[in-house]
Amino acid sequence: MRLVPCGGYVQMPDAATYFKPVLDKGWIKLEEWMGGDAAVIRGARICYQSEAHSADADERLIHRLMRSEPKHNTVFEHAVLRFHVKCPIFVARQWMRHRICSYNEQSLRYCLADREYYIPQGDVQLRESYVSHMEASFDLYEQLVAAGWKREQARGVLGTAIYTQFIWTVNAWSFMNWLYKRLDPGAQWEHRQYAEAALAIFGEVMPITAAAFTQSVLKQ
Repeated sequence: MRLVPCGGYVQMPDAATYFKPVLDKGWIKLEEWMGGDAAVIRGARICYQSEAHSADADERLIHRLMRSEPKHNTVFEHAVLRFHVKCPIFVARQWMRHRICSYNEQSLRYCLADREYYIPQGDVQLRESYVSHMEASFDLYEQLVAAGWKREQARGVLGTAIYTQFIWTVNAWSFMNWLYKRLDPGAQWEHRQYAEAALAIFGEVMPITAAAFTQSVLKQ
């Protein structure tokens, strides 16, 4: 496949392909992206001022770059994706340990917390106790705010299972690093569900790079 470089951001249509429900109340959505597979090729071919000489030359180049050692990570950094994510706070805190990217998160200093929290599967009786605890914490939170406490102080009674939202802008190389770590069987199950949904979106917008990553890095 011969690729023509994309010159700017592409805003995604409001289609189910780019919106994936995750867990009980969460989701991940691709808002827009820049460059795609073509940006990888542009970054690679500028080095030698080379051009594709066959229909599949660009595709073969991406696969070769992906499996090469040492890694040619910079060519993949020219493609950029921007996601909108809704996830439990404990997933977000793990996520934000991946630092070669940009985040902006909903602030509970300025926004009232919605009464939404993740409920894991498990023993029915214990789940009922879990829900009762979470509901009581929201009851207290709302009482404190109504009594004049600052939101930034009242939020201290809420647990890390409550849902948050953030914008995540990331280049394709850092995105794949996150995928590699969070798709690992040893990663927390809840976080892994977001990685699986993101991988599916990746395959839609950067199909050649995603296929090369899946084959050469994930070994699938």
